[in-house]
Amino acid sequence: MKCKLKRIIIIVIGMVLPVFSAANGEWKFICDNDGINLYTREVSEHSEAEFKSVGIVNRPIEAVGAVLSDTTSYPRWFFKCIEAKKIPAEDTSASHFFLYVAIDTPWPFSDRDAVYETKIAVNHAQGKVVIHSTALKEARVPIRVNFVRITDSELQWTLERISAAVTRITFINRTNAAGPLADYLSNPGMRDTSLNSLQNLKKILDRLQNSEIIKP
Repeated sequence: MKCKLKRIIIIVIGMVLPVFSAANGEWKFICDNDGINLYTREVSEHSEAEFKSVGIVNRPIEAVGAVLSDTTSYPRWFFKCIEAKKIPAEDTSASHFFLYVAIDTPWPFSDRDAVYETKIAVNHAQGKVVIHSTALKEARVPIRVNFVRITDSELQWTLERISAAVTRITFINRTNAAGPLADYLSNPGMRDTSLNSLQNLKKILDRLQNSEIIKP
């Protein structure tokens, strides 16, 4: 069953770690689009839902991690991303950093941006990497003119080693679009972002040789 995507788009990217609350509802299957499975579920204490896309790529987990680590490449594959960069800070490391993301939002709505605190957990024994990002409420980066700042968002990428050359990728996305008509924008935006981002990422990985890393 193909996904019929709505064209009203808005949402954010990012990456980080704790699993989402067990108090959330059960995942409901939406569709399978070219090998990417899309799911949704209700989230307690939030008006917007949560979306999950799952796909398998014929690339080692290290190759997938290399692409996700190159934040400047996000506009090439993360849906509607127009800018992404790490924010310099003293309390950062390879596994803990702050990420700024700007998202193109269709007229007549203002573009969105967000600052995420991102944490990466690696379990070598299980062959698993979890990248979890939480939008900050404080303005670590000045508010841009004609942008709406998103402050309520959680994003999670999970990479699982299936074999030496095969990786399962799971992307979970819950974002309140903020600003006027946030309830109207949030779910269609997350749906499109969850599906398209993973599809785009898979296409990039399919074109790469195992030893290659995306260059900005």
